[in-house]
Amino acid sequence: MKFYHKMLLALLSALFLFLSFKELGFFAWFSLIPFLFALYRSSLKQSVACSIIFGIGFFIGLTYWITELITKYVWPFIFLFLSVYLLVTGIIIHFILNRISQPYLRIFLIPAVWILVEFLRSQTFLAFTTGTLGYSQHSFLPLMHITRFTGIYGVSFILILFNAAVFETVIFYLNYKKLNLRFFAVSLSFLLLFSVYGIISMNRNLDRVIRNKDFTEIKIAAVQPNIAFGKKYSDRGKEIIPLPYSSPHYFLPGTELVIFPESVLWGSIEENDYFKNWAEKLLKTENLYMIIGQYIHNNSQTEWYNSAILYDPGLKPEGQYNEVHPIPFSQYMPMPRVLGFLKFLDFSKINLIPGTDYEPLDFPGKGKLGINICFESTIPDIARKIRNNGAGAILVLSDNSSLYDSIVPWHHLIFSKVRAIENGCYVVHSTNTGITAIIAPDGDIIKKIDIYQKSVVYGSIYLIPDRTFYAKFGNLILYLYLGALSIITLVFLIKTGIEKSQR
Repeated sequence: MKFYHKMLLALLSALFLFLSFKELGFFAWFSLIPFLFALYRSSLKQSVACSIIFGIGFFIGLTYWITELITKYVWPFIFLFLSVYLLVTGIIIHFILNRISQPYLRIFLIPAVWILVEFLRSQTFLAFTTGTLGYSQHSFLPLMHITRFTGIYGVSFILILFNAAVFETVIFYLNYKKLNLRFFAVSLSFLLLFSVYGIISMNRNLDRVIRNKDFTEIKIAAVQPNIAFGKKYSDRGKEIIPLPYSSPHYFLPGTELVIFPESVLWGSIEENDYFKNWAEKLLKTENLYMIIGQYIHNNSQTEWYNSAILYDPGLKPEGQYNEVHPIPFSQYMPMPRVLGFLKFLDFSKINLIPGTDYEPLDFPGKGKLGINICFESTIPDIARKIRNNGAGAILVLSDNSSLYDSIVPWHHLIFSKVRAIENGCYVVHSTNTGITAIIAPDGDIIKKIDIYQKSVVYGSIYLIPDRTFYAKFGNLILYLYLGALSIITLVFLIKTGIEKSQR
């Protein structure tokens, strides 16, 4: 195969991967096959070139929305940084395909490399999980329920396993002119097993099933203010107040908790006099608790936190959660002494201090509510740790107004959808300009408000004490899989080396 053919195959894989995140998830089931053919029997230089083209092509398409932002100049740095992960993936797969002759071992090693790199992308302060392959199947709920054991990486595993099995089936046919479906059967068996479990799990976690169990119910009102980027804080909180439900009730009768999204107030509630007067009267009159996103500062305004604060009906704070994972170079400048040379990338107006704990908020008489602020919901371990600390449900508070009508608000909702399934709990996805939604533990979006609508979502969530395997043990299955496969591979390589030396 000529080199330019290999490059075209790498580009084709990038296109298929990109399309799988444009609500065309079926492309993911064969997206990696052209790339594997590009690496097969290639020199290392050719594989490096194909991997660079593959990574840049995919992440250019996936992160193109950044060009709609004010800070569009950071786009090349982001897609080049992310493409390095796929470059490393491609190099390792090159050695697997060209140094390991056992096809059964290869079809399990390739998914292992892929999900390990995906896992590494979710670590450190630079975590950026956009493009994790498993999310492309968010609408295939039976398959998504394997995340209750494996996290999102279990879905990525079955997708890459399927791609690798089809590749090995074709290679076997090209080499021996015989059709061997054993590789394909292996991947199909995993898919069938996962899907059967998923169907059973879905039926046990449907909203209508959950509400019939003896779980604590909280009737919520999630406010979507729909304030355009740059126009918040102009009226000291007046702009975020929703329209009343009816007269004489401002919110639907029976509502117990009102939820506002991320950073809708700047400073303490006393600094937002109009909103304070409205809330003080309303919470007391209708006996409501309120959770609201605020940028909190100390007296000298030298320390800032992106916080979610729970207020009681007397407008007294009952608890506060501070964002533990602010977005680097957007909300704060990380490690300024070390990364000071990247200051030109920092467009944060204030330097947020990351929170230090994963404790949920205690709703008196009800239970604990976990909080994810902004893109914390894109990092699986944050929601899992909060759920493991006793949260019966998770609230995702975000401000997507700077993202306009790009694909990102929808992708952000998908992250919350997967967190609900992984952790076996209700998730309320509360945003400024959309999309605001209530998500059941089976992954079904019960109610939602579309983008750019000023409205309120009313509904019930139930605090579920039972934790999933993933919530309890995290990525244990991933570690066991990678560990066992490493041992098998090492034994295979030693055995192969001994056999070669005896010839």
